[in-house]
Formats: sequence, C-alpha cells, structure tokens
Amino acid sequence: MNDPHAGLLVRIQRLWRRNILLRLGVGIFLAVALSTAVYTTYIMRSLSAEAEQNLQERAERLAAVLSQALARPLFDINSAAINSVVDASGATPEVLVLRVLAPNGTEVASYVSPTDVPVAAIKVHRDISFSDARRSYAVGSIDLAFSREQIDRDLRRQIFNTVAANLLLALAIVVSIFLVGRRAARPFADIQTSLEKLTRGETDIKLSGIGREDQVGRLSGAVLRFRDALTRVRDAERELRDLNSVLEERIATRTRELTESMQRLGDSQAKLQTIVDTALDAVVRMDLSGNIVGWNTQAERTFGWSREEVMGMSLDQTIIPQRFRYEHRRGMQRLAAGNSVTRVLDARIEVVALRRNGDEFPIELAITKVRSDGEHSYEFCAFIRDISDRREREQKLLNANVMAEAANIAKSEFLANMSHEIRTPMSAVIGMAYLALRTEMTPKQHDYITKIHRAALSLLGIINDILDFSKIEAGRLEVEQIPFLLDDVLSNVSSVTTQRASDKHLRYLVTTADDVPRYLVGDPLRLGQVLINLANNAVKFTEQGELELHCQLAPGKAPDGMVRLRFSVRDTGIGMTAQQKGRLFRAFSQANGSTTRNYGGTGLGLSISQQLVRLMGGNIEVESRPGFGSTFYFDLQLARSDAAALSVQAVLHQGAVADLPLETSERRTARVLLAEDSPVNQYVTRELLELQGLQVDAVANGQEALDRLKKVGPQGYDLVLMDLAMPVMDGHEATRLLRQDKRFDELPLIAVTSRALAGMQARCIEEGMQDYITKPIDPQRLYGVLSRWLGMSIRVIPPLPPRDDKLAVAGDARQAAAGLRKLLAEFSGESGDYFERVRPALATLLTPVQMSRLADYMEHYQFEAAAKLLAVLDGE
Repeated sequence: MNDPHAGLLVRIQRLWRRNILLRLGVGIFLAVALSTAVYTTYIMRSLSAEAEQNLQERAERLAAVLSQALARPLFDINSAAINSVVDASGATPEVLVLRVLAPNGTEVASYVSPTDVPVAAIKVHRDISFSDARRSYAVGSIDLAFSREQIDRDLRRQIFNTVAANLLLALAIVVSIFLVGRRAARPFADIQTSLEKLTRGETDIKLSGIGREDQVGRLSGAVLRFRDALTRVRDAERELRDLNSVLEERIATRTRELTESMQRLGDSQAKLQTIVDTALDAVVRMDLSGNIVGWNTQAERTFGWSREEVMGMSLDQTIIPQRFRYEHRRGMQRLAAGNSVTRVLDARIEVVALRRNGDEFPIELAITKVRSDGEHSYEFCAFIRDISDRREREQKLLNANVMAEAANIAKSEFLANMSHEIRTPMSAVIGMAYLALRTEMTPKQHDYITKIHRAALSLLGIINDILDFSKIEAGRLEVEQIPFLLDDVLSNVSSVTTQRASDKHLRYLVTTADDVPRYLVGDPLRLGQVLINLANNAVKFTEQGELELHCQLAPGKAPDGMVRLRFSVRDTGIGMTAQQKGRLFRAFSQANGSTTRNYGGTGLGLSISQQLVRLMGGNIEVESRPGFGSTFYFDLQLARSDAAALSVQAVLHQGAVADLPLETSERRTARVLLAEDSPVNQYVTRELLELQGLQVDAVANGQEALDRLKKVGPQGYDLVLMDLAMPVMDGHEATRLLRQDKRFDELPLIAVTSRALAGMQARCIEEGMQDYITKPIDPQRLYGVLSRWLGMSIRVIPPLPPRDDKLAVAGDARQAAAGLRKLLAEFSGESGDYFERVRPALATLLTPVQMSRLADYMEHYQFEAAAKLLAVLDGE
C-alpha cells in the first residue's frame, strides 16, 4: 500500500521544480524574514538604549528640580514645606519612591507609590545643598526611584509594530511576485500606462487585465479603485476649497462681532465704574505698595476723606487705627513676597476702622485680589460695610435674650416654689383622707371623706397638668424609650377610667386587634397619660351610650423591627363643630364658654396630650359631628421588643432587692427614720408607715437626721425617708454629708419632695439617694418603694366599707370573732368567705393596724397567726 505522505512530498517537489514563482517567493520571504530579524534586533537595542538614556535624563531632571525645591525648606527645617514637595511628587506617576534624607542620613520625609505590582526602576541619588551669598551648605540628599514600566511598554509596542510591518512587507512582495509572474508584459504595460495617466490627472484608462480572477486582474482592479479614490480626493479638495471660503466668511463675521464685543466691554467698564460709585458699601482699591488707587462715593461718606485727598496715600495712614498699623504693614510685606494671607483674603471678617475725625467704629471687611493689566501685576479690592447699627441691634437682642432667660429662670423658680407650697398642704389633705377611709365611719362620714379624697386627687391632677404644660413650654419634658407590655398600659388606663364611666352608667370597651404586637419599646407612662386623658375627656362629654378605647395596626409600612400602631378613643357624646375642632388643642381653651360652665376643666388636658404625642412622633386627629360623638386617634411608630427585654427592664428599675424572696411568715419589724419639717406631713407619713406595722422615728431637718443616724449607727435604721426642702439643713446637703461616711453606704435613702420638676430625680440619684417619691405621697407608690428597699411584702390596705349599724354592736362583733376562730382552728376552707362577711363587725373590735395584719394573715392563709391575733380579744 502506498504511503500518502510520500505522494504529497513528491507533488511538492515537482511543484518546486516547475514553479519559479514559488521558489522566488519563498526565497524573497526568507530573505525578508532574515533581514527583519537583524533589523528588529538592531532597532530594539537602539530604541532600548535611547529610552534608557531618556528615562535617565528625566529622572536626573526631576531630581534636580526636587533638589532645588527642597533646598530652602531643608535649610529652614520646614517640615510642612518638605512634606508638601514630597506629596506633590506623587502627581508624577513614574515616581515610585522618593526619600528625603538629612545630612546625617536620617529620613526626613518620603513618598512610596501605592502600586502592589513589582516595577523595574531607575534609582537616582542626589545631594542637596543650599547656597547664600557667602557659602554653600550641605542640607541633605534625596533617593529617587523612577519607573521603567512606561518605556518598556513603548519599546515592546515599537518592536511589535516593526516586526509586523516587515512581515506584511514580505508577504506583499511575495504576492506581487505571483501577480507579476501570472501576466506578461501587456497587462503590466496597461497598468503602467494607466498609472502614468493617473499621475497626469487623466482618468480615461484601459486595462486588459480587468475581468481576470488572478493577481493581474486584482491589480488592475486596484488601479481602477485607485482612480476612483483619486477622483473622490479631487472632489473632496474641491469641497474643501468651498468650505474654506465659507470659513473665511465666518472668521470675518466673528472678527466683526469681537470688535463690537470689545466696544461693549468698554461701555461695561464705564457702567461698572458707575455701579461702584453708587454702591452702598465702601469700595477701596489698593496696590501692592499699600497705596490707595480706588475710592468710591460711599467710602467718602463712611470715612470722611474725599477721593482726591486719599488717592496715592498709604492705607494705614487713613482708615486703619494706630494699634493695627504695624500688623497691616507686615501683612503687606508677606503679600509682596508672594505669601497669601488666607485669614484676610477672600473672607468676610469684622474689624475696627478709623474715620477722618478719629472715631473708631466696627466694619465688615472682605478683600479680594484683582489681576490688573500685567501678567504678574495685581491689586487688592476691599468691600467695607459700616455695621455700627447692626452691632447696636445685636447688643439689644443679646440684652433681650438675657432678660428672657432670667424670666424663664424666674418662671421655673416660681413653678418650683408653687409646686412645693401647693403640694405640701395637698399631701396633708390626701393623706388624711386616705387614713380616714381606713377607719370605721358611718355611711355619711364615709361619703364625705370619699368626696374630699376625690376632689383632692382632681385638684392634684390639675396641678400636674399645669406643671407638665410648663415643662413642655420650656422644652424640658422628655420621653423615655424603654421596653413595656402594651396590655399593662391598657389595663392601667382601664382601671383608672372605668369608675367614672361606671358612675355615668356608660358602656366601656377596651379592645386590641389580634395582630398587634404586645411587647414594645417607648414611653408607657406618657402613652398611658395621653390615653387616660382622652378616655376621661370622652366620659366627661358623654351622658349616655358608650365609649371605646381601641388599638390596631396603622396604615403604612413600618421599617424593620418597628410597628405602626393607631390608638383611638370613640364616644357617643355631644360632638363638635368644625370651628370648635379648630381651637380644640389650644392651651386653656375649650370648645366654647358653655363647655366650661357645664363640664368644667382647665382646657389643658388635650393641649398637653397633643404635645406629648408629638414628642413621641405622632399627632392627635379628631373626627366629630355635633350630636353624634367624637373619635380621637393618633398613630405612633414604636420598636418591637420581647419578654426578655421587659424582664431586664424590670430588674433595672426595681433594683437587686426586688429579686430577694419576700417573707411570707409573720412580718418582721423594720425601723424607718423620717426627716420632714412639716408637722402635718410628718404625722400623715408616720400613720401610713405605722399602718403597715413599721417603727417610725421622725426629725425636723437634715441636721437632726445626721445626728440621729450617727448616734445609733448604721444598723439603727433600715431605711431613711429624706425630705429635700427643710430648714437648717436640706435633704441634699444631709445626703451629701451622710454619703461621705462609708459606714452608711448600705443604708437606703429615699427622697421625698414636693418640687416635682424635670431633673430632680436624676439629681437625687446622682447625690446618692436610692429612690424618689413626690408629694402628695401616693400610698401605693410609697409601699412599693418600701417593699423594694426593705425586702418585705407591703401591700396597700383597702378602705373599710361604711359601718353597718346592725353588725356594729359589740355582741355581734365578738360572736363573729368567735365564729372565725372556730373555722380557723378547723383549718376550714370557708374561713376566707366568712372573714369577708364579718369584716365590718371585726373592725369595731380591732385597731386599724390589727385589722390590717388580720387581713394580711387571711390573704396568705396564715390561720395560726390569725387565730393568735383574735385570741387577744378574749385575753388568752
């Protein structure tokens, strides 16, 4: 079988022997390739050497420039100028490393290119010297690394282009040989004749090779295309000549326009001078020597110098006060030396100027640098405004602000004093009523005391509204951001407002949508205050029907981790007109005069509620029609929380003692020291404490409290109730002195004050007190604080019901006590129910303290302790 490779080799050898064009083409191609390799090697070496020399020269020039720029800063040891020059070198991309060295070789400053790729570089070292008129000083040297990357890239590109061009040339020669060999003299003669005609500008050529598919035909076609291209070039030249004519016309037009613009510019300069002369500010121009070269009309009015008088005069001899003239001359010298005074130039400053008559007055000054005719010639233009009137107005405004601040301080002090003076007797009224309601009374007496207690609490609410309003006006009321349970807030609102609705036989609904999250972050106290206000307002203006407090998701999307809630209070009351709604949230204002007469109120509740809601990020809206009731609603955006955050908040609020197990056995006795200067409040507080079985000692001022504590020692009392406003020594000073004695660090101090103003609680905690109670004292708040810091269970004692005369006889009471003792001895489950039935009768035999203890024993099923207490009645 024949080898196909052998047959192919034979055909190639036959073609090589027969085709001279192939041998000629291959030979020429090899010759060109060889010459190209030699030429490329030569060019590469030549270009590399030339590029190396150019790069070395650039690096040397840059080093020379940097040496000149750094000579003076190195001589002056001006670090800022050296760093500026080094940082400026970073603008040259070829600079890879620049180090400035001191004469001892210590590096003064450096710049390193941030590139991460290794780059070849040329390194230059140059010594730096500074020469003055007498000698030269060696001040340091620089090390410069200059990148070779760009020249290497250019060299490779040039080599590639050279090789490509030579290869293309070789290929073109080979193709030309084949084209020439295919045709004989006639096609080439036609081509020669045609080319000669084309050189003479003739385009009527004839080519015998047209139509052929070989190289001669293609060459003939190329000649025809060359003819067509030459024709297009001639057409383009003709069009270019036409365009040149049009361009010349446009240049002539533009020249005329420029001449007219120059004329208008001259007119504008004249107008500008007129504007400067009519400007309301004084405009003063000054040359580099400090002489005045421009002075407008307003400058004449301001300083009293005429233009003719000041032209050519030195500025510091005219309008600059004597004490500032030296600094002015120094500034002018710096400007002449080329140092810019940035504090003065291109800035608006206020300084003092001098009139011709010697009066000094304040001015507002702005100076700009204006270039004049020469390239390096410029002058300064100053815009000066007399601000004497403005300074006078500012001083008046400052005085007014001082007076307003003094008035605010006086207002705050007045509110603090009024809070103290009103709350002190209010504390006695509310406290006495609270104590009286826990004693045996006839139904009429019970009714009287209950009404006194409610009226006092209502008056306290009005006082709190006025104080809240004053805090809001002063901008001192802040809202908290703490975790809370929404159900607790709504439950508290319901418990506070239900009684009023029940008294008027209204249907009261408190509802929450199922999709509303319960654990939130916000201010539960202020939210509850707003809802209580709106609910009480709804009860006040509703005679029959119902009211509803509802919470649901508000329209709109809340950010991640947030929720938008809508709180609404709807009633079926008297409603309002549009005019009445317009003034609804104004302070000390109600719908109309008859509203105040029929329903009472200060008109502050809705105003305070609106401001509280706005502090929390919402706004109260109202929908109402006369006779069809009203709906108040507002939207709040609150952060979501969880039960864990609420538990942490409770621990932080209640303190560590809240975690202690409260005693469920017979209550231990605790000793409390009460520092209170008011005898009535002292009596009320003592009764409230003794009602819970606590031992109380009372003193009249802080000094007596300190003396008593130091006398009995740190174990003498379990807790101190410290009034803040007392004669001789107030509670603040007494606390400060007591906390200096390390023996009393563990003794709880509870502040008691009638100054319920912003910041008071924070101040007490900072001074070393553990908690804070405001007057009038809320027994529930007082007992909660005592439970927390004494570590014992203290509950609010409910009021005793009115005495039932039928059960109040001693015989019935002793019979009831005997029946209860019998059930207690049997540990009967009916003991609790029986105790509730005979409780009024037992109150006729037991003191309030004994009755309170008995109720506590019964509540905790401590039947033995209860039986021992009842045994006292029989003398056992």
